[in-house]
Formats: sequence, structure tokens, C-alpha cells
Amino acid sequence: MGSPPERSDGCRKAVDAALAALDKGADPLDAAVEGVVVLEDDPRFNAGTGSRVRIDGRTVQMDASVMDSKGRFGAVAVIEAVKNPVRVARAVVDTPHLILAGDGATAFARTLGFQPYDPATDAMRAEARDIQKKLRNGDASLPDAWKKFDWRARWNFDERIDEGHDTVGVAVRAPDGRFAVALSTGGTTITLRGRVGDVPILGAGLYAGAHGAAAATGTGERIIEQSLALRVHDWLEQGASPKEAADRAVARIAGREGTQQKGGIGIIVIGPDALAAAADRPMAWAAREAGSARHQGP
Repeated sequence: MGSPPERSDGCRKAVDAALAALDKGADPLDAAVEGVVVLEDDPRFNAGTGSRVRIDGRTVQMDASVMDSKGRFGAVAVIEAVKNPVRVARAVVDTPHLILAGDGATAFARTLGFQPYDPATDAMRAEARDIQKKLRNGDASLPDAWKKFDWRARWNFDERIDEGHDTVGVAVRAPDGRFAVALSTGGTTITLRGRVGDVPILGAGLYAGAHGAAAATGTGERIIEQSLALRVHDWLEQGASPKEAADRAVARIAGREGTQQKGGIGIIVIGPDALAAAADRPMAWAAREAGSARHQGP
């Protein structure tokens, strides 16, 4: 989600991986994770390998989360130096906690056997250098919030200097009617160190319940403010179709439903009998039903 439509082939591979896991009897939560791993390993997407490098040109901090309709939830925030954050988030489900963050999340990953890994690509490092130039020059293309923000006075990276965002997600419905969803993101380039977006926040970037599941991408702060994924599930519970819920979510974040602050948004919603995707711009996505070779998507 959040990537251009021409990358939908990667989404189709992720959907196939999730369905293959379900066909082998995997728990829906683990099936969703397997789908997200495919996207984390594809450097075209901003998650795992290919995550965005922060504005210091070195730091990569990632978020991931998982949830199912039994209420099981686990997340990692601002985790560094791992290949598949979504697998670490899945492991958090089996601890007494809901979210592990920062150095603690990375150390937890090491106890699981995840080896140190640099997820940055040359393309993402080049993008960070371009953002640095724009910051130094006060470029007109910078987000409005950063034009007004004294970033030099609040710089909290170890080294001083001399945007886009997207999230990958997989939502599944098992044959027995259970739902699960998993998300992963490399965040955005133009953030301070330690910023946490919507992905690891329960009910913000993702939610799974008895009536369906939702996974969102976009401007994390706006998605958190609206508890968007939980709100979508509430709409499903009240009788809205996945399409109606997805369209309403986009309208809400895009500022067309009475919200004061606007943001970018894309969302996938799956219910007992249907699924839908909606966004404020063209995005890559794919869907498939078990036993069918036909994919949906752009």
C-alpha cells in the first residue's frame, strides 16, 4: 500500500504467499505475516529491505504489527538492524507485552536469532541526501510542517548534516471466518529520530475483529488521531460494506468529512463476504480468493 500501481505484482506475490500458508493449515495470523515478509524482502517497498533512510543519511527505523480477530496483537516500533520486523512483531504476541520499541525491540530480536542486517538500499540513501539538500535550502517542496519547524534546534541524530511514505500490509480471512492482518513500514525520511507512526498503534494502522480487518497507509499522525482502523471496524459492525468503510476512511483522512488536518491515505478492508481498497491516489494492491487464480487490483 502506498506504492505506485506498477508494483502490484509484488502485492500479488504477497497475497499468494498468504493463501499458500492458509492452504497448508497455518494460523491466519501467521499467514498474514508470510505475506508481509514477501513485501519486506522486495526492495521496491518501504518495509524491511528498502526502508527509508532518515534525514541524517544513516538511520533506518522500522515499525511492524500483527493482529487477529481473537484480539491477539503484537508490535515493534523504531526497531533497527533486522531484516523482517513483522516476524519480530509476531513474536511479541507470545510475550506479556503488546509493543516493544527501540533498542529493546532490537535486543529482543537478537534473542530470537535474528542477525544484524542493514535494510537500507543505495536508492534510499540517495533519497536521504536529496532531502538533506532541500532542508538546508528551505526548498518549497518540503511538507508545510517542516517549513515552519526549526529542525536545526531540535536535531536529535548522532551526526549533523554539513518525502514520501508507504506501508506494506496483508489482511486475510480464513475459511472458518477468522480475520488477521499484518503491517510493516520503514517510516518516512523526514522525521526526527524515534518518531513512531500509526503502524504499531493498536486500532490506528491496523485492526482485526469479529466483523473484519483493516490495514492503512498514509500520514501516520492523521491516522493515529482518527483511530482509523478501529473506526473502520466499527463501521463494519454497524452494517457498512467494506467498500463503504474504505471510501469513508479515505474521505475522513483526506479532509472531506469534517476533519481539520488532511493527510495521505490508502486502506484495504476485508469483511465476511467482500473486500475493498481505496486511496487518495493510485496505489499498488492485490486481492485473491482461495482456490482462484484470479487476482484483483490495478
